[in-house]
Amino acid sequence: MNTMNSATANNTSSPFTMNLMGLKVRKLREIYGYSQEFVAFQIGISQAAYSKKESGRTDLSLSCLSKLANIYCISMIDLISLNTQELLLKVIQTDSKMSSLV
Repeated sequence: MNTMNSATANNTSSPFTMNLMGLKVRKLREIYGYSQEFVAFQIGISQAAYSKKESGRTDLSLSCLSKLANIYCISMIDLISLNTQELLLKVIQTDSKMSSLV
């Protein structure tokens, strides 16, 4: 019974975090102009599974976050710790620097 209660407690305490992370990865995907299908393929899951992660209905694992960070050329620490606005600004600045090197 305790296991069920802790699982229920985890489910009720994490939607904000899942929604926030989902929002971050959705905004990143939109900035890069990638489809959900493309990103899902890159991280090795179905588009439907990715959609659930992006909408906050399922959790983003550390493995998934690591793969997403690699796709967008950011650190996992930045992906997790920066708020959405800071993260998007960093990505845009990094992309601008990379473009000027080419």
